[in-house]
Amino acid sequence: MKGNEMILDSLAIYQPNELIFASKFYKEYLQGKVKEATYYKALERLCKSQELINIAKGVYHLPKKSKYGIVPPSDQEIISTFVKNEKGMVVGYSLYNALNLTTQISKSIQIMSSTLESYTKTIRNVMVQQVPIRFSQEIQNMIKGLEVLQNFYEIQDLNYKVFIEFTETLAQNYIEELFIREELYKRYKKSTIAFLREILNYYHKENNLDVYLSALSDYKYPKMEELYEIARV
Repeated sequence: MKGNEMILDSLAIYQPNELIFASKFYKEYLQGKVKEATYYKALERLCKSQELINIAKGVYHLPKKSKYGIVPPSDQEIISTFVKNEKGMVVGYSLYNALNLTTQISKSIQIMSSTLESYTKTIRNVMVQQVPIRFSQEIQNMIKGLEVLQNFYEIQDLNYKVFIEFTETLAQNYIEELFIREELYKRYKKSTIAFLREILNYYHKENNLDVYLSALSDYKYPKMEELYEIARV
């Protein structure tokens, strides 16, 4: 069997528009059978014949065809690759919008995922950051809170009434054991941790976040009393 035929035959395990990561695929299915240089040359030839589509550096998919031609993967199909089976989650404005914190939207979609081999990857409108953790629902809830707090001052047209409700849920769902175990305190700014402490203390939720903060530092974050006043207007 020729190299192109062997590789194309191996690629048959994928559905059209399912993302194929070239390096990972080679290591799992073809290493020892085909030389790596031969493999990548074959991918180039398959792309030229449109038997394979290159959608981003090192990322491919089998073509999905309709009577109008090749149909590229939708943003949702790309997102699903990185978030299914607790492997990732959507962040950024897509998250803020889903939480009803703002009506603003962004052209690009940001994702955290544990599936990447590289630190970041952009595939069409989807920007993926590699974060090597298991995205259980409890972890996702905590990351949602930390992402919102970290970007509080940058969220346009923030709905303060919804934000107040969000802080109540954040305090209720806070699990310090997970916060420490997944080392989330290392992934976020000190001012974000201080903001989280402010919220937890306001709702009388027991926490030990002082351990991760300096008593000598004046962190910038809004006070809950001020936020309640703004929400009343």
